Amino acid sequence: MKRLCYIFLSGLTFFATSCDSFMDVHEKYVKDGEIIYSPRADSIQFIAGKGRVQFAFWLENAPNVKTVDLYWNSMTDSLIIPVTPSIGIDSFYVIVPDLPEGSYTFEVKTRDNFNHNSLYLTGFGNSYGDFYQSSLVNRRVRSVELLEGRGIVNWFGATEGMTWTDIEYTMADGTTNTVRVDPESQQVICPDAKPGTSFRFSSSFIPEEPSIDTFATEWQQYDGNFPSLYQYDRSTWSVLAVSDETASDGGGMHTLLDGNLGSYWHSQWDGGEAPLPHWAVIDMGSPKRIAKIDTYRRPGNTDANTIRYFVGPDPDADATTWTEIGESVFISGIDNVETLIANSSSTLAGRYLKLVLPDSNREPFTSIAEIYIYGD
Repeated sequence: MKRLCYIFLSGLTFFATSCDSFMDVHEKYVKDGEIIYSPRADSIQFIAGKGRVQFAFWLENAPNVKTVDLYWNSMTDSLIIPVTPSIGIDSFYVIVPDLPEGSYTFEVKTRDNFNHNSLYLTGFGNSYGDFYQSSLVNRRVRSVELLEGRGIVNWFGATEGMTWTDIEYTMADGTTNTVRVDPESQQVICPDAKPGTSFRFSSSFIPEEPSIDTFATEWQQYDGNFPSLYQYDRSTWSVLAVSDETASDGGGMHTLLDGNLGSYWHSQWDGGEAPLPHWAVIDMGSPKRIAKIDTYRRPGNTDANTIRYFVGPDPDADATTWTEIGESVFISGIDNVETLIANSSSTLAGRYLKLVLPDSNREPFTSIAEIYIYGD
């Protein structure tokens, strides 16, 4: 019995000693009272800009927070942001201005109505300026075209970070218009562009994604002009009739307007060779002022030689009612021939265009791949 009492008393002594040691370790942390922290921002983000950064942060269930304190440059610069958050999630967006170009490390804490501070959050952001601006280059123009009622600018691919390219051009009435092409597009349409005029362009970029600012290049004048003649839109035109054809060779008469130089109208040779001349009639929808006709023969084939052009009001009329407007001869080694029409007003005699091939370099065969009509 005496032994049991001794063990019990020894245990009490050890417990008391242990408690004293435990309190000694923590006493220095609680001697001034329990530390209370303000709630930290739920999340933070720093969005790049031009000489500035946008600071975005979110607070959740923090109605007592009165400021969000932002520090950078090793805590030597700061921005104290008053806030009035509510119950729930609140979002805030603040511009940090006047930041020289470079990368920044930001420290963020909150302070509540009782002057309690939160623990710090660390974030990173970039400010861009003249150095980035000097690296930008305009998008390159591949080619220009002039179709009926619109100019077309074809582009090489966009470079990294490009957001769009603006094109400023002159319209037919002399006014200026601006259109925009996105980096995924290889072509932009300039409605009612004035023939024979040039244009200028400027490309815009963002340094990273996301970014609150774009950087634009200097306006650059295109070294050239839209053509002085415009190409008519042939999408509603049709080939009404031909003198003869072998549709199984090249595709037949309708390929004259399909935009594919690999297909062609070939004169008849199966079941008997059709004699010269060969001809085709095209419905243009309405009379056209024709300044130039560009005709392509079958690639690599020199059968076609002379080609004559006529216009008329009736596709079924006899030869005496057609008005001849031009004639050309294909040159050896060249697949197309351009025929300039001296008097475009004379072409208003009818909506139908007739091609006549009176001869051949390999009688009686001929083949034509495509025909394009231009106005002035």
